[in-house]
Formats: sequence, C-alpha cells, structure tokens
Amino acid sequence: MQKRTIRIFKFAAIAAVPITLFAFSTGPPIKRTGAPVDDGGRTCTACHTSFALNDGTGGSVAIIASPYQPGVKQTITVRVNHPTAIRFGFQLTARPTSDETKEAGTFAESDLVQVRCDPTGNAPCNGALEFAEHRQIATGAGQPGPRQFTIEWTPPATDVGPVVFYAAGNAANNSGSPSGDHIYNTKLIIPAATSIPRPAISDNGVLNGASFLTGCAPNGWLQIKGLNLNLNTRVWQESDFDGNKLPTQLDNTSVKISGKDAFVYYISPTQVNALAPAEDTVGPVSVQVTTNGVTSNIFSAQLQRLAPAFFLFKDNNIAATHSDNSILGAATLFPGASTPAKPGETITLYGSGFGPTNPGIPNGEIPTVSANLANTVTIRIGGVDVTPTFAGISARSAGLYQFNVRVPDSAADGDLPVVATLAGVSSPSGPTIRVQK
Repeated sequence: MQKRTIRIFKFAAIAAVPITLFAFSTGPPIKRTGAPVDDGGRTCTACHTSFALNDGTGGSVAIIASPYQPGVKQTITVRVNHPTAIRFGFQLTARPTSDETKEAGTFAESDLVQVRCDPTGNAPCNGALEFAEHRQIATGAGQPGPRQFTIEWTPPATDVGPVVFYAAGNAANNSGSPSGDHIYNTKLIIPAATSIPRPAISDNGVLNGASFLTGCAPNGWLQIKGLNLNLNTRVWQESDFDGNKLPTQLDNTSVKISGKDAFVYYISPTQVNALAPAEDTVGPVSVQVTTNGVTSNIFSAQLQRLAPAFFLFKDNNIAATHSDNSILGAATLFPGASTPAKPGETITLYGSGFGPTNPGIPNGEIPTVSANLANTVTIRIGGVDVTPTFAGISARSAGLYQFNVRVPDSAADGDLPVVATLAGVSSPSGPTIRVQK
C-alpha cells in the first residue's frame, strides 16, 4: 500500500499541458497488500520504486491480532515504522486460508480508516473483497514513527478455519512524490479461538541451535522441533523489539525454560528458534512452548555452562566471513558469493554457547558494547592451534559469538577441521572451513 498514490491526469482543455503527477495521501488503489491472489501479489512498489520491497534498512510493517471468536468484533493493529520516515500509510485485507479469493469478515470505517471494495466503491462491500487503508488525516505528516493504525474487524459468523491477513506499509518521506519511500509487506495467520491446536514438542525436539546436538548453554541458541508451534513462518523484525529488549514472543508464540522467558527469533509450524536466558542455572531444565494461550508438553533438556558450537552453512561448512564481510567457503557453496580462505588471512567464525563474557551481557537485551569471553579459548584449524585476536560478543549481536582468527600460514588446501576449546570443553569436531592458496 502507499500512503501517497500517484495518479495521472490529462487536462484535455489545454492540449499543451503535459501529463501532471499528483501525489495523494488519501490511500492506495485496492490490491496492494501483496496477497498472492491479487494481481500476482502486487504491492505499493508498483508506484513507489526508489527501494526494493522490504529493503532491510531498518523499517517494517507488522500486524497484531488475536485468535478470533466467530462474529465477535475485535481490533486489528497495523504498525509501520522506519528510522527516517515522517509519514505513514497502510492497506490491509483478510482472507480464509481455505480460499484466499474470498473475503473473511468485514472491516469498519472510522475517522482514520476507510474501507474500499473490489472492484469499486467503499464499504459496505456486501461480500466483495475488502481493503482497509488509511485516510489522509491518519498519515501523521511530518511526524516520525512508529505509526499504529487500529482497524475494527468483525470475523465471519462461523468458524471458517484460519484467517490470513495481508498488509502493506508505506514509510514515506513526506516529499509529496513517490520517490524516497520505503515499502514493506507482511502477513499474519490467526486461528479461530474455538479450534486452537495444542503445540507439541517432538521427542529429541530441543537441540543446540548451532550444532544441532543435545546440550545448550545460557545465552545460547536453541532449536525446538514439534507440531502446531505456530501458523506463521518468520524471524524477528524491528517491530518486535522494545528498544534494546529482545522479543519474548512472536505472533503469540513464546518459550519458557524452567519458567523463565527465552527470546524468540524464529517461528514456523514445526520449528522455533530461541535464545536461552543468560543465567547461572545448569542441569535438567523444562522447556515449554505456548502458542495463542495453549501450552505444549514439557520437554526436559540439559542446560550446561558451556556448549560451544559453530554455526553452520550447508554440508558442515562453518558460518564464516572474510574481513570484508563476504562469505567464506568453497566457490560452489554459494556460487558467485563465497570464496575460500587463504593461508595467513584473518577470518571471522560465528558460534553459540561459549558461555559468560566480561563484562557480562544484560539478559534479554541487545548488547551495546563488545564483550570478551570470560574463558580463554583456543581454536585449532587443520591441526594447528591459533589464538583469536577477538573472541566474544560484538555490540548489536544478541547471542552471536564472534572469533577473529588468522588462518595458519602452513594451512593446506582443502576442507580443514576447526575445533574451539575453552575450560576443557570443545566444540564438535566435524565442521570445516575451505582453504585454498
């Protein structure tokens, strides 16, 4: 959707006058939410072309909604933000997942929200597809974000199964033209409150999020496998954070470890990734997932002080970068993007579960300063021990341990095993990096 739609008018009365462009903040044309069945998933980038859709410059659009009670009105919130934007708009539509060509429920107009029908007209739409979007007064011209729009929605009168909302958000620069605006889109699936399935953690369903083996550490990543963990699939985004605080839930899915909040990074129907709280608890811990108010079975996992492991790309290749932040790996790992390391080159390896730092990292917060590991770590590359020039957590990197190491001058060509050891505990021996002279 765009908060400023471009419309072209020809003034026939004055033949010499060229086509004139007018930027409108009165709402976009219909079918701009990115719903796949609407004109192939068109969004507001049809007019606002300065940046790619979901451009990764710190902006976002989010939909906030709870499971629906058939026929009972509820409020849907659409939140749009970008660090440099000073005007905002949105468009929202609702569809049953069983047939997304149909409307799911009805939106209500207000002083701030208008509802447009397919193919023309405004609400009531009498069963036609509906698109809720901003009115001009709601765009907050000149005001920084985030901007929240609230929309009253009446669900279908009966349980039609899950309902999917599609939204597009325009984080604009208030220039009066479509140039320089950032467009984002997203979707959210909600179930009927009367038919929420219970989430279930699978046998052997909680593993180290880097090694995919048993054993996790405080401030380390977990991978949780199961069923009915969420209807949506996504990672955390800007709108999920409260300042520097990490999100404890995504789309109504949360994780607790022995009753304490973990920090949720990724959700899907069968997998959740979360960061364990930074604390001193070790030994058996209980892990539970709660989705839309329904709690899973209890899974007993082992939390240990150290559970070092490197993150992996495919085929057991360690997640690593060159000094210019390009991907390290065989040329065939990510064709056109990855290159091998060279002997004598300083590279960066990334891992999880390496334990406490000095200074300590605040629990559940994005670190604002870098912190070194509290324990000395040695990294062996191809049988040669090296000492990192930095080993710890970098500023702005939650739960991500970083190791800057120099590849031994004597390193041979090929896939060399890399093992990290600290306080007598070593990372798994299988992962490798590719080296080529």
